[in-house]
Amino acid sequence: MDSIAAYIKEERDVLFLRGLDKGKESFVKYLLNEDNKTFEQIAYIAGVAIDFVKAVQRQLTSK
Repeated sequence: MDSIAAYIKEERDVLFLRGLDKGKESFVKYLLNEDNKTFEQIAYIAGVAIDFVKAVQRQLTSK
């Protein structure tokens, strides 16, 4: 039986990418709750854009 991995590339799989985004969002939320890092530091550590970190921060403060 063939593996499905031969037919689906992770970098093009929408569900895989959505899962990565959720994981990054969770990681950024964790780092924001630490309160000892700047947006720039968090973006560097998580491998995301500073705007992404700021958007997650806005989400947290609006709740």
